[in-house]
Amino acid sequence: MDTSHRHPKPPPAAYALHRQMMAVQRCMSAETVEESVRATRWASAWYRLVQRKLEQLQHAPRYLH
Repeated sequence: MDTSHRHPKPPPAAYALHRQMMAVQRCMSAETVEESVRATRWASAWYRLVQRKLEQLQHAPRYLH
């Protein structure tokens, strides 16, 4: 499978933040209570992951070039 046309993979924190944003949008556009509850759970899970990734970045060593 040729993947040369694909964009570079985003950093994990950016990907998680994007997925969180998509989950929040699903919460806001949900048509049923069940769909809203499910989307809220996903948004919460992505939020926790974003926070964990940001904390990892904060504690990562910095290199001077």
